[in-house]
Amino acid sequence: MFLLLISSSLTLSAQEDAYKTLTNPEVENSELYRDGNAYQRDFLLFADMLENTHPIFAETGRRHYDMDSLTRAGYQYLTGCESDDQLKQYLQSILSPLNDGHSSVMMDFDGKLYPFKYFADGDTAFYMIGISKDFSAELGHRVTTINGRPPREVIESFRPLMSCDNENFFMDNVNNYMQLKTAWDYNPYRRSDDMLEFQFDDGNTVLLPAVGQEELGQDDIEWFYPQKTNAPFKKSSKYFSYNIMPEKQLCYLRFSQCADRNTLRMFELFGQSHGMTEEQLAQVPDFGEFLQEMFSEMRRQGVKTLMVDVRYNGGGNSKLCSQLLSWLKPVDEMRETSSLIRVSKLWETQYPDLAKDYKEKFQKNGMAYRLGELYDPDFGEEEGEIEKKMSELFVMNQSRDSLFTGEVFFMLGKDTFSSAGMLITLAVDNGIGTIIGENSTFAPSDYGDILYWELPNTHTQGIISHKIFVRPDASKPYEDAIIPDIPLPETWEDFRDGIDPCWKWVLER
Repeated sequence: MFLLLISSSLTLSAQEDAYKTLTNPEVENSELYRDGNAYQRDFLLFADMLENTHPIFAETGRRHYDMDSLTRAGYQYLTGCESDDQLKQYLQSILSPLNDGHSSVMMDFDGKLYPFKYFADGDTAFYMIGISKDFSAELGHRVTTINGRPPREVIESFRPLMSCDNENFFMDNVNNYMQLKTAWDYNPYRRSDDMLEFQFDDGNTVLLPAVGQEELGQDDIEWFYPQKTNAPFKKSSKYFSYNIMPEKQLCYLRFSQCADRNTLRMFELFGQSHGMTEEQLAQVPDFGEFLQEMFSEMRRQGVKTLMVDVRYNGGGNSKLCSQLLSWLKPVDEMRETSSLIRVSKLWETQYPDLAKDYKEKFQKNGMAYRLGELYDPDFGEEEGEIEKKMSELFVMNQSRDSLFTGEVFFMLGKDTFSSAGMLITLAVDNGIGTIIGENSTFAPSDYGDILYWELPNTHTQGIISHKIFVRPDASKPYEDAIIPDIPLPETWEDFRDGIDPCWKWVLER
């Protein structure tokens, strides 16, 4: 276990030419632009890009910025800007309220970390579970103040630095940002000596210095480890596996990653290489075959309950989620996620061939093509050649007689993301099973499909969404989280004693 989890906004891997330099003659010829400093000029281009690219500014019924007021305030604030880092943090503070975890500014990281990690019990109690070896006596103790202030107050000050789908994501990930020394540079609670001061419920105080990442070894950090666990099945590195508990007539499906052999073959459809020989590829399991085997074994053993655990599934290929659901509800009765795309100058710059194709389809269908509008990216057209090949790779269960008709439970956790989150959303909106666990850190309808941008004067880089993914239940488009039918949040006592609350509920029911 390594202390720091760098967010996607810090480690996004992309080719340098993926970042498109922002330009707009109307903005660049304005008096404000000509009279401004480098930071103000870049801000004007950023604000113009944001308003004309992000989907939230094209949606009806959504609250969003008064861009005129924002532009005036930002331009005035940046009169006294002293560094590129200050500009980046200010731009990020504008993106943060969008509740879009995919739109962010690329922050600089100077390699220095504060080596600590806490466990949040709700949003008011914080217990130290990882810290420099010199202070290991404080492991397991509750933090009472950070730099002399209540922990929740200090934690809240990092909200402007983070792009989050919802409050749950913020609370689960803010610890990682607080470990970065650069994240404290413009923080109101920063100490003049750059130390972090923690006070604990035992009355002790710790002054924690930032340490260079290259100097920080695994042996330099002590962790709080529970002594026992009640979970009958341990975490696995396998993409997916199952265990049947005959005494409970229950099958436990551990679905850890949305990937399989056909996911790798899918790359070939798009002219990309998966980098494996046929012999190596044959060793990767096929999720469709796996499901066939699992449900057949469930029938043989008279299983009446299926428990699907996606608490540690960060996503991948959503086709696998559709395959699983096809065993739980007829495919022709499933309500699916839809999407809308916002066309813009930045989108045209990044995808010129696709933009040309769109314009031809608009003309063919007698539609007006307008920058800034939201459109259905499929145009209601029939399945294309690639889609047909995808259907051959990812075979759905078409037999109603094979559908599992017993109880279904989905375990939802803080680390359930992306396609795994889509699985939960589809299950909820299609009335499939019962959700147990923790509130989701993803929004059931969210933004995505990023575009890369760069500002010309400071070369600040970032990403921005240009699509909306809409949940099947259109009557609830703006809910920011999935709330479990049976809430089972992990408390400090659960963590301390090695108790898995989901498994405790399963084993006691």
